[in-house]
Amino acid sequence: MFNYQYAKPHHQLLTPYVDRFIQLQGAGIFSKSIYSRLNTSFLIDFDQATFYDGQLLSAGLFVGRENVLQLHPVTAEPMLADKFFISFTPYGLSVFTKLSMEELSHGMVTGEDIFGNGFHQLYAQLQPLPFAERVSLFETFLLQRFIAPYASHQVIFDLADSIKREVDRSPFQLLKELPLSVRQIERNFKRSVGVSIGRFLQVARFEKAQQLIAALPSQRLTDIAHLAGYFDQSHFIADFKRFTGVSPKHFQVCSASPAGMSV
Repeated sequence: MFNYQYAKPHHQLLTPYVDRFIQLQGAGIFSKSIYSRLNTSFLIDFDQATFYDGQLLSAGLFVGRENVLQLHPVTAEPMLADKFFISFTPYGLSVFTKLSMEELSHGMVTGEDIFGNGFHQLYAQLQPLPFAERVSLFETFLLQRFIAPYASHQVIFDLADSIKREVDRSPFQLLKELPLSVRQIERNFKRSVGVSIGRFLQVARFEKAQQLIAALPSQRLTDIAHLAGYFDQSHFIADFKRFTGVSPKHFQVCSASPAGMSV
């Protein structure tokens, strides 16, 4: 049986950039489908009993805004699991690395790719620690790499937050209020967030719909679509099929079952 632990960042400086830390420990078979989401997940796998894209995983970044990401167990037998996740906000990782998020948005990226050779030492230091000490050490690691955003970057961060918060509002209205050209905004958005503004809005609406289905299991799907900012049912259905491989109805039924769907 798996035991999950969650923690919000303790240091105030990290709050806009790190959503939460998660630890999974225990015995079982870990197999997960990661659907498209706004946050970026960084997994440190201490048991090294998970495959991604045919490769044994020790640490990797999962942006997952294009399609479903599948993590598979090494064997079909239950094993001891020890996995530590860091969930960054949509632009959060960009202040801890000089790499463009657009470069990091395709497939799996290792810890060394993002943080350099120093990550190997961090991995060894984190492994024997309990959850609270892992969180503290990783926060220190991030703070040492923090790059204060310029005003132009903060404009992009605020735009991403606004789109996420107001999924029923056209982002083009928001662009008119910004002190940058549309071309500058699009270029900087891709660098800080990893995808275009259009795709970000698409995932924001899909994510909102997922949350509503979980919170309102008996609500009509037409109402869910409207509340999530969709202007017609066809786009709502198309996005669900693109991001999960199933229809909203199938997703709703599976989410309501005791087993549920992995999100």
